[in-house]
Amino acid sequence: MTNKTSINALALILISTIGLAGCGQQETSTADVSDLEEQEMVEKEDQNESEVEEQDETAGEEISEESEEEINEDEIESTIFGNQEDFVYISADRLSVRANSSEESETLGSLARGNEVKVLEEIESEETTWFKINYQNSENNEGWISSEFTVADINELHSSPMIFEDEEMNEYFTSPTLFEDNTVVAYYGHPNSEVMGIVGRHPIPDLISLLNETTDSYDAVDDSKGAIPAIYLVYGTVQPGGEIYKMDYDLVMSYIEAAYQSGVLVYIDHQIGKHAPTFAINEIVSFMRYPNVHLALDPEWRTDRPMQEVGHLTGTEINGIQESMRDYIVSNEIQGTKQFVFHQFIEKMIRESGDITSDYDPVLLVHNTSGWGSPDGKRTTHDRNAETTNIPYKGFKLWYHFSDQAGVHYDDPLMTPEQVLDLDPQPGLVIYQ
Repeated sequence: MTNKTSINALALILISTIGLAGCGQQETSTADVSDLEEQEMVEKEDQNESEVEEQDETAGEEISEESEEEINEDEIESTIFGNQEDFVYISADRLSVRANSSEESETLGSLARGNEVKVLEEIESEETTWFKINYQNSENNEGWISSEFTVADINELHSSPMIFEDEEMNEYFTSPTLFEDNTVVAYYGHPNSEVMGIVGRHPIPDLISLLNETTDSYDAVDDSKGAIPAIYLVYGTVQPGGEIYKMDYDLVMSYIEAAYQSGVLVYIDHQIGKHAPTFAINEIVSFMRYPNVHLALDPEWRTDRPMQEVGHLTGTEINGIQESMRDYIVSNEIQGTKQFVFHQFIEKMIRESGDITSDYDPVLLVHNTSGWGSPDGKRTTHDRNAETTNIPYKGFKLWYHFSDQAGVHYDDPLMTPEQVLDLDPQPGLVIYQ
């Protein structure tokens, strides 16, 4: 039987006493939503291996041998936007960006709590120190902000609300056998985009209700294991040029808090873009302080040419990411096992896979089979990923039908829970987009 049953009463008490204030979907600019939807509509052209074999000779999303030779990791490290040493994070709920270093100057826009900005220049005044910043939006603008409302360490943004101090909930989320005893069933997407996945199609209470129904369908199939619900958030979404659009801190926290109250896990996914993988993971590691949060990176979008080429991770990089997570967990005395998930739908997405190790306890590495299409094609992809036996823990992703509009992908037909759990190896993580 599912572990959800034993915590339902507790979850209901938490919800009734705390509520879901602040959990409504926040608005984003038209340009941001357009970018999100455009990305999704061209995503996964080379999904399943059986289809890719016929397409590898076309230009499409293939990474040519020439482009592979041009990749120089040291050069990438030195030329990415920022190096995390000259970044600060907005600590105010909403902070105005000024045209110059004065409160009386023109307002150019505003930044939300948790937004990351690059400091270009500092000017001290009698009242405060002003930062000239570069902040990423649709135009990647420059402006001035008061340093009073910034922090240099993203960890300083986090607090520990009372809801995260429930001993019974924390014992449940940090159980050392949580992932051995259960199948995790996750709903994927971005809160501000219906096209990117089911997360963006429902407000949080309705989403969790639907998620629980899907999770129960897996629990009913497998008597040997339980099933646990999860919300999978695309925190960092790649934009043209490899820039990253990031979810507002408060929006992320609204999902983490609501999920915690309902006994639901949360995965925070970063698409990397033009940045180094360690840079991307370091932007999200601080969310691991919450008992129900786990992390993911998507190699497909590790590129400064999104929708023109498929990105990649190397075995050495994946080990480095696990090491960074482990170091953060140990140094911050975080309890429980934390998953690190990465996706693969064609072979070239993961290079030198034989170098990957799974020896970074308490990090649990999850090799997720991505790819949309027919069940036979998806099984072929999973069979190929299964050959990477040095990563024993596997995941599997499915696409709900949302639209017949050209470029919007979905599985046809959608595999049933019975079919998914019949895969070999059986996935411990099942993701629905």
